[in-house]
Amino acid sequence: MQLAIADLFDVSQLTVSRKFFNIAGFPKVIGTLDGTFVQIISPGGEDAERFRCRKNYFALNVQTVVDADLVIRNVVARWPGSAHDNTVFNNSAACLSLKTNELYKDFHLLGDTGYACEKYLLTHFGHPRTRAEVRYVYKDDPEPPADPQIEALVRQLELENDDITPSFEISSRCPAGLDKRNVIVTNFF
Repeated sequence: MQLAIADLFDVSQLTVSRKFFNIAGFPKVIGTLDGTFVQIISPGGEDAERFRCRKNYFALNVQTVVDADLVIRNVVARWPGSAHDNTVFNNSAACLSLKTNELYKDFHLLGDTGYACEKYLLTHFGHPRTRAEVRYVYKDDPEPPADPQIEALVRQLELENDDITPSFEISSRCPAGLDKRNVIVTNFF
């Protein structure tokens, strides 16, 4: 399942980017991106193992893009658990739109190091070295109010998934994305 690209950017990108800037001082952001595993029952058949994720259960790798108000603007829920987050994004309508639509040429999404740094998708530094890079990666966002039900669910999930998930960083392949990220770090952080 993939929602239409109009759902991703149905509000003014200027309005959204202003909200992100007011939250974290980060310019031209129109959304944040991440993938998560949604556990499923084994689909069986020859392709069943494609759905086994790195946490060793059957899942879909579901990608979401949210705006500054935490409204989901885009969902891709059609990739097996073995698919990498970067693969899901690179094959999404959101990626295609960001690459080709002139309306979004100055804007970008924010993602973690599971994605390649591109002009339209800025990522963390794997190992920040300067004070500005540290501020770029660790913005002092206020913690949302505690919800006892959510905290209990998180504790339960942590106990169920007590394994250590390997940490890895996608190699950055876009010099223009790295340059854009460096300009933002220099000028805003």
